[in-house]
Amino acid sequence: MSIAMRKLNTTVFLLLLLIATMEAFGAIDQTSNQCPKSKPWPCRTPNVCLSFALICDGEIDCPDEYDEDPDMCTAKDRPAEEHLQGFINKYRRWLIPNILGEGTPVELATKLVESRTIVDYAKDVHLTEEQAKKLVQFFDGIKSGKQIVLLLLGMPLGAWTELYELFSRIYRSGFMDTVDELPGVRATEKRFLWNRDPYYRMGKWRD
Repeated sequence: MSIAMRKLNTTVFLLLLLIATMEAFGAIDQTSNQCPKSKPWPCRTPNVCLSFALICDGEIDCPDEYDEDPDMCTAKDRPAEEHLQGFINKYRRWLIPNILGEGTPVELATKLVESRTIVDYAKDVHLTEEQAKKLVQFFDGIKSGKQIVLLLLGMPLGAWTELYELFSRIYRSGFMDTVDELPGVRATEKRFLWNRDPYYRMGKWRD
């Protein structure tokens, strides 16, 4: 799927989510959405409605499978693009190109929201081997919750709270699922970084 189409799908998903939420709480009338308040999410298939709990839960509930669309579910679990853009712009001297690669804050924020995994992101922004290695170390600091890891990478004082709030959501969305496939980072380094994570012991990370 092209980047333009993925971005359109992401926009449509977020718009539908906003409308459904507002309708559920009575902020707008339900002339455009005939779903009941208990099931405010409309599938693309007419007259099929779901509760929010069923959206992106790993089970297909819409006949058209719209509730499990991969691009939609990726966007659902990521931070808002404008918030990421603001953070990257604020700390661009640290993050660009040293960790996040080449690009404007707008471009990099878009890639972080839309790229399903670190491998997709690395390809999209053409990370060098050194940048890829630092990005893995960056997410190791997020995963462990240890500021010292980020400080050793040059993180400015005062950036941690906002950084963790934004990038922990990216991490939890499965961004690092393909870390073993990332070119430029030796398997031994990747194993050392990730094998002590509870997420790994739960079976999310595979050999």
